[in-house]
Amino acid sequence: MWGTEAEKKAFGAVYPLFYGNSEERSYAKGIKTIKRLADNGYAPALCALGIAYFDHMGVRRDYVESFKCYRSAAEQGYPSAECGVGNFYAIVRPKHNACENDPEKAVKWWLKASDHGNPGAQCNLAGYYLSGTGVEVNPVEAFIWGTMAVHCSTNRFRSAEVFRDQALVLLNESQVSEAISRIEVLKGNLPQAWSEHLTYWSGLYQQWEQSFVEK
Repeated sequence: MWGTEAEKKAFGAVYPLFYGNSEERSYAKGIKTIKRLADNGYAPALCALGIAYFDHMGVRRDYVESFKCYRSAAEQGYPSAECGVGNFYAIVRPKHNACENDPEKAVKWWLKASDHGNPGAQCNLAGYYLSGTGVEVNPVEAFIWGTMAVHCSTNRFRSAEVFRDQALVLLNESQVSEAISRIEVLKGNLPQAWSEHLTYWSGLYQQWEQSFVEK
């Protein structure tokens, strides 16, 4: 999934140029490969380019281009890009000039990303279901997605733990049972290797390194 073997290898190889130690990092070198892969429609590279434009990594900060890159990858179902699109709709400011502020659209995209195992989107959803932002208050959904964010994250996710625990105290015994049943089904399929962008990219880099060892 997500590109040819050649694209995966090329993408994996540049991971340390963005997230390696200080001696390895070189955004200027890495961005060339990212742009080339993104031009070919490779979703992980489009997501990486969206991050680069947002965070000024090897390119000038450009929120409009960042949103476009996220959207292109999200339309292919790439989870972190789906989350990124939702984030734009949730936190965009007039100066960004990328899209309108629309909590309901944020929820729509976070739901897509959450169904694909993205912990950031799952945590965001939990928070919105608790506060009633962009969606009706629903502590059952908040508990489910807070729990799933903790499950799908590769690191301890304290914000998700807080949302999960806040939601739990609002549930009755029947609701807890319903939620746990759904959680067990979701856990059987999630996360996928590609559910979280940096984890997936790091994994591709490890595969790229291993290919040299085997040779």
